[in-house]
Amino acid sequence: MMNESEAERSVALTAYGPFVREHNSSMEVGRQVADLLEQAGVRVIYREIETSWTTFAQHLGALIDDYHPEAIISLGERPDVDEPVVELVAKNERHKDDIHGTPGEGPVVDGGPTVRNASEEMSRVQQAVRARGARIGLSQDAGKYLCNAAWYTNLGFREAGKVRHAGFIHVPSRDENDPQTAQDAQSIAGYIGALVTDS
Repeated sequence: MMNESEAERSVALTAYGPFVREHNSSMEVGRQVADLLEQAGVRVIYREIETSWTTFAQHLGALIDDYHPEAIISLGERPDVDEPVVELVAKNERHKDDIHGTPGEGPVVDGGPTVRNASEEMSRVQQAVRARGARIGLSQDAGKYLCNAAWYTNLGFREAGKVRHAGFIHVPSRDENDPQTAQDAQSIAGYIGALVTDS
């Protein structure tokens, strides 16, 4: 069991494995973000999660139960953005087949609220780091696929008092070893670092 100071400086960080493309940008960015945060003195528990409806929530829950982090932040890739975006709204909906062909049907959580919203500090920190030069935006639509489901699940951990901060950040879909990936990682690491130290 961690002491309180360690818990306050620890982040569970997840990314998704390959799905539509063999290369998932969230994995490449996630590894770099984990390294940058560790260098800045933040303890990171990093995991790459399979794009599976049947296991994603178990993987996220295990990180909370096993490590008791202050924050849980998940990453996913998104083809229609040119910079990372912090998601603000999660819907209690599941759509599309996963990597095994299992259909996403019904709610993420039976009986859960229709939507869950990010805390105010998520926008406040984004504005602060963007003012300092970080290329990171905001989004009101995380889709209805596994990215949205992870985001909805993370917010549930926060509502239950299991973490202080819960977030989801979409990264642009880029080719492997794209030079802009490093900039994406720098922006996200700066954002998460500010979130766990300034708020």
